[in-house]
Amino acid sequence: MSRWEISHQYTGITDVMRMNILNAINIAIDTYGKSEMYKIASDVKRWLETTSGKEWCVIIGERGRYQCASTYYDSKYLVVKELNLQWTIEIFQQIP
Repeated sequence: MSRWEISHQYTGITDVMRMNILNAINIAIDTYGKSEMYKIASDVKRWLETTSGKEWCVIIGERGRYQCASTYYDSKYLVVKELNLQWTIEIFQQIP
């Protein structure tokens, strides 16, 4: 998966879960297209809440053009750079 660069992966996100998340993002990008960041984030959030509990947050921004201040629960936190689209994607659970 040379399209992805993992910036942060805390222990609450297993390697298997990370691979499933990246697959869900790929499917959402293919479904909605690269101009629909909000729909992609919403779709991945909905999938995470169905498979991994409630209150997930998915933030997608163009690299270098946004900042995020957030509070995550425990160690369920993942930051991925999508290299083709130049996106940074932050994923975290807010509460258990």
